[in-house]
Amino acid sequence: MEFTSLEQEVNVDRESWLERANIHLERKLEKAINEKNMLRNMSYRYLSRNMVCQARIKSLKAKLKRASRRQKEHEGLQILAEASLVQNNV
Repeated sequence: MEFTSLEQEVNVDRESWLERANIHLERKLEKAINEKNMLRNMSYRYLSRNMVCQARIKSLKAKLKRASRRQKEHEGLQILAEASLVQNNV
């Protein structure tokens, strides 16, 4: 089957249009892949940062608990010392 000159011109234009569309879609696909990789890296980064912060919070809570315990023990010993001083002075 032979095409007329007009049909051949339309066919060539169609092929060039399809090539341009294909190139455009390939670029969009590359951009989407790059964005997906960037988002994956960002999520790993923030996940690890979150884990580090949670561990630090846990550590600081433990420090605070130990410090408050020491302070309570110190207050108890101070009360006993004052009571013994009062008894010795009487």
